[in-house]
Amino acid sequence: MVPGVRFVGSEVCASCHADIFNEFRQTQMGRSMIAGNQSSFVASLPLPAKVYDKDTGQYFEVLRRDGHLYQSQYALDEDGRELSRQTWKIDYVIGAGANGFGFLIHRGGHLFEAPITYYNKTQTWSFSPGYEFHNYGFTRPILARCIICHSGQPRPVAGGVGLYEDPPFAELAVGCENCHGPGDLHVTQRREEQMMGIAPSEAADTNIVNPARLSGWLADNICMRCHQGQDARVLRPGFRDQDFRPGMELDKIISIFKIAPDPGSTPSSLLLEHYFGMTLSKCYRASAGALHCISCHDPHVQLSGAAATDFYKSRCLTCHNPQSCRLNLDKRQATNPPDDCVGCHMPKRTVTTITHAALTDHTIPMNPSSSIQGQPPKAQGTELLYLTGPLGERESLQSVPPFVLFQAYNNLVRDGYPQFQQKKDELLNQVARTMPSDPIVLRALAERAFSQNTAQGRHKAIGYMAQIMRSGSTNVDDSLVLASLYSSDKRYQQAVDVLERTRAADPYFREIYESLAAQYLALGKYRQALTVLQQGLELFPDDAKLRILEKNARSATLDGALTH
Repeated sequence: MVPGVRFVGSEVCASCHADIFNEFRQTQMGRSMIAGNQSSFVASLPLPAKVYDKDTGQYFEVLRRDGHLYQSQYALDEDGRELSRQTWKIDYVIGAGANGFGFLIHRGGHLFEAPITYYNKTQTWSFSPGYEFHNYGFTRPILARCIICHSGQPRPVAGGVGLYEDPPFAELAVGCENCHGPGDLHVTQRREEQMMGIAPSEAADTNIVNPARLSGWLADNICMRCHQGQDARVLRPGFRDQDFRPGMELDKIISIFKIAPDPGSTPSSLLLEHYFGMTLSKCYRASAGALHCISCHDPHVQLSGAAATDFYKSRCLTCHNPQSCRLNLDKRQATNPPDDCVGCHMPKRTVTTITHAALTDHTIPMNPSSSIQGQPPKAQGTELLYLTGPLGERESLQSVPPFVLFQAYNNLVRDGYPQFQQKKDELLNQVARTMPSDPIVLRALAERAFSQNTAQGRHKAIGYMAQIMRSGSTNVDDSLVLASLYSSDKRYQQAVDVLERTRAADPYFREIYESLAAQYLALGKYRQALTVLQQGLELFPDDAKLRILEKNARSATLDGALTH
């Protein structure tokens, strides 16, 4: 694939490939995202709906108004009067309805998740995935690494947190170019041939990617990008998630690592592990890697019912024969559907909510209760698997650059795996010598220095984070961390300066207002604190912390403490 080739959009592809396009549009990938005002969809939902969050004492409503979807969040006092309410129009719908539909709002150039999701399996409205333990309201940003697999062509702003160009998507649903690569060269050539009356050549067109003509490994890399879970996912230096192009090795852009499963683990422990599960199967190992995702899956078609049973059975019978099955024919015919290879050897899990879980067991066990097949990697002394590594190197980390490996261990420690702390520290010492100005390294150095719980460590941490900010960081989290460090050193005005700059550039994060008001209160600047809190509550009327701080600031004003 030639770098820099322009995307043309699936509608252009459809002008020549109408049958394939129309069939693909009926698949779950082809319906992965729609506009929030699509009339037939809006009319199909059971509305209005109300959900109560007992932990926060807040209500959430979903309603239909003038052909649009809206979600509201509100709270009541003891007398049933509204204390606060915010209502947002739904701009985008995520999901094809296999399990449910999630919703996004577009606010000041940012995308945020809506708090309520519709779950098809249970036909109920409830809290969105990720809200099980903490209710974010309308403030959970949609990160590029998440939306990249749920949409066609997202347009995130580099360095931003949930910030997107206008419009946020060049194409909403997953489309042709997600698997075939950008089509400009291919389309231009075909149009020129058409103008000159030249019939298209039967030879492979190298201007476009056909996954069926790639090696199994490279074809699988296209699928792995979204259908392979991870314990750590690391962007290679200098790249963005959207820099991957079909036909490339995914590892050139994104490295995926997994903690090796324990001996005796069952396939049910594998979440979103389609590729990894397949590679553990006896079928994959016996094929010497010849089996790959599109050996059994045609991404253009969504099969169901008897058609799916017959198709996947035919896939099995390309390598096996009916006599291979150890179950006698009478028992096989008694299953529903009868004699279903996949039903026995690739059982589905019951999933009633939208979770990142592989519904189908791709380890292809002899029976549903089997443990993971093959030699468990942990039995070989391997703790971390390099899933995007070159063929034959999955159980070795020797070829992984130290900076990439450091990020993997750093992410794992932050996600609650303290057993990797020593390896993380060893690699941090190494990359701090070779890449001393990299923001990721500086953040880790700041974190380690602050954990020493000494004045010297605190000052070092401030120095590291200040260096990141001087390099031009636009990351809201960097500003919040530096402000917190300044505050812990009682340098409240410097914390204010950092937060005010950040608020001016990116005002849609409630944590900025909470921290900024706290710094003004620490300085005794109650007027400024009250102004910040009032502005924050206009944006985030549900924020209980802002309300408490606003009450304190107003009380100080009434007590005559207002001197600034």
